[in-house]
Order: sequence, then structure tokens, then C-alpha cells
Amino acid sequence: MTMETPMKWLARSAVAPISLIAALGLAACANASSTTTSTNASTKSGAYLCQVLPRVDRLIVTRHAPGSQFRFTFPTVVTVRNASLARGIAASACNLPKLPGGEHCPAGFAVSYHLDFAIRGEKGMGGETIVANPTGCETVVGLGVVRTTALTPSFYRQLGNAMGLKNAGRSRFAGTFQS
Repeated sequence: MTMETPMKWLARSAVAPISLIAALGLAACANASSTTTSTNASTKSGAYLCQVLPRVDRLIVTRHAPGSQFRFTFPTVVTVRNASLARGIAASACNLPKLPGGEHCPAGFAVSYHLDFAIRGEKGMGGETIVANPTGCETVVGLGVVRTTALTPSFYRQLGNAMGLKNAGRSRFAGTFQS
């Protein structure tokens, strides 16, 4: 079995019409700067979250989606209070592969998830934020290098399980477009 690049996989598995992707591309581009930042990653060295995994004790998942174009079957904000599950999500994110250089990503819908991890013993906000984008190149930012979930479908299944969602995968996090 050969490994597909994220682009080949996305091209093969695309479900949205090209015109829909083009129409929403501008929204994705406009939202790109807000979905590629991390609160503490810029002030702490590299993948700080990956260095403090044993101290992760909670996770708050917040969805950011444009207007009312998408429908979701779960709340906008979900708190994972189980420290073991929160650490598992952080560890999974830290183990994601780096986004290959030179990839040209299709326009993603402007749906993103801010994963705010509470770090025991931290002052102030006491947390670390990463951003997961379930469309386009399926990136995760805020861990030093940009990572991708395109070849790791278990990431969204694990996130969904931690949030109490049954049978959740990337497509459930991407939402359903309503016209």
C-alpha cells in the first residue's frame, strides 16, 4: 500500500462541488490569519504544549464557523474535563506529521476549532491554544511547525470521543453546508 499525499487524498475524497469551494474560498482566505495563531506558542519555545503533556488537565474546544452556512450536530463549545482524555488529544496533536513543503491546498471552508488546553501550574490564563482546520490541507497550527491531519483520520475520531460524540470523524467536524 502506498502513502498518498494530502493533495491526492483530498482530490480523491472531495465531496463538495468545485463551485462551492470557489465561492467559499474568499471566506477561508479572509479567516486564515485568525485561524493560524496560538496564544502562548508565539511566546514560548516551539511546541510548548508537547513539552508539558503530563500537566495538561482540561480542554475546551471552540468551533469558529462562518455565519449560518454550516450545520453541526454538537455544541459550539465543549469542555473535556477528563485530564487523561485532554492529554490524549494533546499527545495526538503533537504526533501529527508535518505538512509537506510545497503543498498547494484547496480552499478550505472557514471552519476551525480552537483547542484550549489548561496546563496545571501555569500562571495567568494557564493554557496553550492550537487551531485545527478540518478542511483544505487539514492543518493544525500552534505547535511550532504546521501539521496535518489529512493522513491521520484517527485525530478527529479521538477528539470526537473525548468530546462525547459518537462516530465523529473529520467530516462531522467540517459540518454540513446548507444553501
